[in-house]
Amino acid sequence: MRNPAFAVLSLILMIAAAAPDRAMAFGNGDPAKNSCASCHTLSREEAASLLEGTADNVTGIAPGPFLGTWEVDASIGGKVYPLYVDFSKKYLVQGQIIRLRDGENISRLRFSELNRVDVSSIPLDDAIVLGNASSKRRVIVLTDPSCPYCVRLHEAIKDAVRKDPEAAFYIMPYPRNPGDRFTYTRCQAAVCDKTGKLLDDAFAGRKVPPPTCQSDAVDRTIRLAERLRTQGTPSMILPDGRIVTGAMGADALLALTR
Repeated sequence: MRNPAFAVLSLILMIAAAAPDRAMAFGNGDPAKNSCASCHTLSREEAASLLEGTADNVTGIAPGPFLGTWEVDASIGGKVYPLYVDFSKKYLVQGQIIRLRDGENISRLRFSELNRVDVSSIPLDDAIVLGNASSKRRVIVLTDPSCPYCVRLHEAIKDAVRKDPEAAFYIMPYPRNPGDRFTYTRCQAAVCDKTGKLLDDAFAGRKVPPPTCQSDAVDRTIRLAERLRTQGTPSMILPDGRIVTGAMGADALLALTR
């Protein structure tokens, strides 16, 4: 489920503002202590040189999440990762940034913000809807019935819909491993059924009958996941275009729809 490039290269930062061509270093908000801002700068050209061989392109620079760092938004393999560089311009710091006061994974938040997608470009005709189909609070779920995290998420989605009938989850099942014909057939059967009954059976590991239609919806979902370069299953596309990967509880899911 976890992409190694994400863990190694996405050194994520809290500042989401658009970056100018040259970023100034910054202090802690106290003008009397903010002397570093006058003597440390980093241009996109410098950042691109520092990251040569690691990043394809530098798309922006902003102050880092704590003193002594810059955020460098870098394109790597079709995704934009927020990296950060220290004032000496000698070091990249590996790992994810976790905010201690609430446990928020700042790295994952920033990554999803930088890689928003156009939700209107995603066809939903073949999706299986759990919740209110007329709701605008739609979350699109790319999921695999053979994935343990997806199984957990599926139960959480059903719980979320019971708690808030106005939420809507558009389920698009597909096998994350292209050669998995067993899961492919189960996904296709669920798509043909449309009621959600066979979808529940597939996630519960129960026997699923052969597909009753010739739909190519599963193939289209596979291509969609490839186009979006999703980080694994389950992946959820939120109403604002952010992509969130992984299982979570019902309350957390409902918070994403608001």
